[in-house]
Amino acid sequence: MRLRSWHRLRRIVVTVSVALGVGIWSGGDVSAGAKPVVRARAAVVMDAQTGLLLYAKEPDRRLPPASTTKVMTAILALESGRLDDDVTVSRTAARVQPIKLNLRPGEHALVRELTYALLLRSANDASVAVAETLGGSIPGFAERMNRRAAAVGARNTNFVNPNGLPDHGHYSTARDLAEIFRYAINVPGFRTIAATRSSRVTAWQGKRRRSIAVRNSNRLLQGYRVPVIGKTGYTRAAKRCFVGAAEAGGRRVVVALLGSTDLWGDARRLLDYGLAPTTLYPPEPLQMVRHDPIPPAKAPVPKLFALHPPQTPPAVAEPEATGRYSLVLSPTSNTREAAERLRHYVSRRGHEAMVEVVGRAPREQYKVRIVGLPTRATAMRIRAALEREHLQPTVVPPS
Repeated sequence: MRLRSWHRLRRIVVTVSVALGVGIWSGGDVSAGAKPVVRARAAVVMDAQTGLLLYAKEPDRRLPPASTTKVMTAILALESGRLDDDVTVSRTAARVQPIKLNLRPGEHALVRELTYALLLRSANDASVAVAETLGGSIPGFAERMNRRAAAVGARNTNFVNPNGLPDHGHYSTARDLAEIFRYAINVPGFRTIAATRSSRVTAWQGKRRRSIAVRNSNRLLQGYRVPVIGKTGYTRAAKRCFVGAAEAGGRRVVVALLGSTDLWGDARRLLDYGLAPTTLYPPEPLQMVRHDPIPPAKAPVPKLFALHPPQTPPAVAEPEATGRYSLVLSPTSNTREAAERLRHYVSRRGHEAMVEVVGRAPREQYKVRIVGLPTRATAMRIRAALEREHLQPTVVPPS
């Protein structure tokens, strides 16, 4: 009897433990709207379209960002137009510690492959080699990093190196890192690299060539219920850091955390909260940052994190007068908010757009009209570009 009782008790304990585990993984209290409890010094959950903060803990506290710095290094590399440039590794780059490719002075590699290495493996020597090639020097490249950070809305950040190694003047905030990453996922090529599990870097010197394997250090790329692209970081001073993005159920969020002692647990709790259908948006924007216009990618947007219209405060305008071509788009849902998100999305791509209301309540329909297109050829060109971004505009000739 004692043995049976012991087995029965053990089954009960296991059952309860599994149930609790499922509750935590599926969101636990998050499903009831409770704020996540995180161990990080600072953390945010940001809506990926608008920049609204859905959750914040010390969002503007200046802290060392460690290797999350490399997100900005990758942005500048991808935007440089020099991905196929030949990099000559300097002694300075070769001496950088601790995580590295073990590049040797005088070796050569391509900017493109080094960008994979600095994002996936967090290779410090690759970061310095790219910075010296594109910026002329580490200080010169850091100046570019700071200008770009300010341009995307990260105004409480100062970079002094391209890799995030400790320096008293090198700092950022959880809010700023989320803004930088929110911008990064719109940079052509960034998501492709961040979603790559492994790659190789070819380094050569004279006739000698060697291939170096690099693997993605982001455990949430496969270790979460949906793929999460992101960048990790760690130093003793910074502790563990992470910035990343994911989407599920029509929600797209960016999470950033600095100074964590439970990195992956914190990240999962933030993602669970941000992606939960019950998470409410704040009634007023905590911060709205409009990034510089970003040219659309030449290739179709990857299915992972395919962009959707951002949200902005509603403002309905009348359609343009006659005399020019226009494009008409329908939002994913027939609401004014959805139409405004779509309008803001196409406006960020440099197109003059407005919301128009067709019909009367309660049967009104909301449309977005891109106006001011001088010729049919212009309208067709813009339509083709938007179709590559999974939109379906209709060309309307002048009336």
